[in-house]
Amino acid sequence: MKATRQSSTPFLNELIGFGLLIILWAVLSLFFPVYIIPSPVEVLKASPDFLNAHFFAALGITLWRIFVGFSISIFIGTTLATLLANTKLSEPFSAMVQAFQVIPAVTVGVILVIVFGVGSAPPIVLVTLMTLPLIFMNTLQALKFTDPKQVEYLDSIKADRKLRFSTIMKPQIIKITRTNLILGFSMASKIAVTGEFIGSQDGLGYLLNKARMVFAMKEVFFYILLFILLTVFFQGLVELVYATSLRKYTYGD
Repeated sequence: MKATRQSSTPFLNELIGFGLLIILWAVLSLFFPVYIIPSPVEVLKASPDFLNAHFFAALGITLWRIFVGFSISIFIGTTLATLLANTKLSEPFSAMVQAFQVIPAVTVGVILVIVFGVGSAPPIVLVTLMTLPLIFMNTLQALKFTDPKQVEYLDSIKADRKLRFSTIMKPQIIKITRTNLILGFSMASKIAVTGEFIGSQDGLGYLLNKARMVFAMKEVFFYILLFILLTVFFQGLVELVYATSLRKYTYGD
């Protein structure tokens, strides 16, 4: 009997969650003055005032910082987990990464500003450092749970490392990278804003901080809404890639 295809997808669930968040926001705005929580409608009406050349320049800077920092994190985290999987070093490295995760991003950001000064370096390095544990741990755990029958078969034919990688590790890496991209991007966006709060004089985080300091709450909520939309768009892009060119690696297929 043919299996029934799931009626929902992670991206559809993301859209539903986004809709529920907007509804919650609208409800909360009924109980607070507009200078504290403006409604979604009021924010949308005011959005043309924020869509200027300065905004688009800041958007480009922030997206570039997210892309660079997150790309480095994906590369290092995936490579390191692949090299350490099924070795004696995996446990000590995991313990070290877990210990690093307890350090607040703000603390790390302040140290980076002292080391690198104000500019793009602090937010980029901060994104890399704070998303790296997620990428490394997820990938390492995925590579630990391999099919014992596959391993036994490869042992029986005395498969070399290249065949083992392509048969066992490569599919697992591609699968977990889907999760790492979706979860990591939302984290990277928040971390980039934190880095721009602390050590930059440009970018969306800087504009958000300026708006917050003068209690321009419509502008604050506009930037918050923008980051949510960027996350939803990125997840849709990832899901599209995995539903087409990487379809055979998609969960549930």
